Amino acid sequence: MPDFASFYHKGFILASTQSSGGKTFLNAVVLSALRTRGIPVQPFKVGPDYIDSGYASFYAGTPCYNLDSWLMNCDGLHVLAARRTEKAFGVVEGVMGLFDGISPVTGEGSSHDVATRLSWPVFLIVPAAKQGRSIRALVRGFCEEAGEGVIRGIILNKVGSSKHEQYLREALADFPVPVVGALPVLPEVAWPERHLGLQAVTEAALVDARRLAEIAEQYLDLDLMLQTATEISSPPVVPAVVSSCFSGKKIAVARDEAFHFYYPDNLDFLKAQGAELLFFSPLRDMSIPEEADAVFLGGGFPEVFAEQLSLNDALRQSFRKAHAESLPIYAECGGLMYLCETLETKEGQTYPMMGLVPGAVHMTGRLHHFGYSSCRLLEGSAHEPVHAHEFHYSYWDAEEQLANCWEVTKRNGNAVRREGYRSGKLIASYMHCYINHALPVWEFLLN
Repeated sequence: MPDFASFYHKGFILASTQSSGGKTFLNAVVLSALRTRGIPVQPFKVGPDYIDSGYASFYAGTPCYNLDSWLMNCDGLHVLAARRTEKAFGVVEGVMGLFDGISPVTGEGSSHDVATRLSWPVFLIVPAAKQGRSIRALVRGFCEEAGEGVIRGIILNKVGSSKHEQYLREALADFPVPVVGALPVLPEVAWPERHLGLQAVTEAALVDARRLAEIAEQYLDLDLMLQTATEISSPPVVPAVVSSCFSGKKIAVARDEAFHFYYPDNLDFLKAQGAELLFFSPLRDMSIPEEADAVFLGGGFPEVFAEQLSLNDALRQSFRKAHAESLPIYAECGGLMYLCETLETKEGQTYPMMGLVPGAVHMTGRLHHFGYSSCRLLEGSAHEPVHAHEFHYSYWDAEEQLANCWEVTKRNGNAVRREGYRSGKLIASYMHCYINHALPVWEFLLN
């Protein structure tokens, strides 16, 4: 019987030299293998991403938690990682390149930042398809920039052949950082993609976890990686956030293939504050749960399911009745899109939506207002700026005339704009927030 306790509070980080370097694939491979070995795992994702987290959750068999120093603050990030690895081994998927984060001049929010805060080692994934001896300079540069002892192993991804692998291993043989794996191109395990990156896990045809575990055992030195893992550094003492507004409330949460972008920590927070969560499907259910005291509409891909959503007239009537009776409704991103009058797909097809937010949403081929933001409610009690993130390929065409919810300033800019829609007990916005940092919004809705 394995000594599972020897893995508790330990972990490592799978980072890369660049975006699309193979992090999500390698993460799924490692999680599948560890789970097959019987090791309890806790997946994490650096940054605000929902889609990659879905893959990690699937292959780990447990929710993947985001580690985002802007949305959560650094201390909260550390406390969460420590709490979730009390009886599990932590596997962290990085974001973009190892040093890419919130700012071009600091490492804030980067995978490297998370690694140094948690004291977990980094295994650096290096796309190797077109690499020769120059890989030495690349690896040396990353190791020197990271600092001594941060990068503890190299994983070569997409090597061209066994001879190519041997060449690269010889080129790096005198480095103090070992090569802990080398994977060839594996066409049978290619991930499907869409405009937000990978296709959502709820829609994708996923590779069997047993096959991924076999790949890990064949191409990675998992034993060495596990031996290299270290215990998390002691987390800071952070006062618990408490708000009475959630106590005893039943909150209807939309969750299905169209709406599934929720930070697990948000749902945990609601339950810890005394709320009961009632999950329902906008695709299939005919009404909001009757006993609900509020509705939470998260993000997702309503544009993919626009026709099916538009045909659910019974739920549309339920939402309109609920809003008329002042039932609190909080909507983020895809939720905002769903509450508008119409949704126009990228192909030019238009479908009726809920009609609770004036105007239409239009899908486009580019990102709009991408990035981290500081937000203040335009009306209401004074509060510290709410940290938020937005990532969407659509725009609300009435924003310039009707936006009345947030005053938004970008994290790396000074321009201020109005954003989101507020009507009675309804708030709809493109902003994704952590609830414990956005309490003024929820207190307004629920009190």
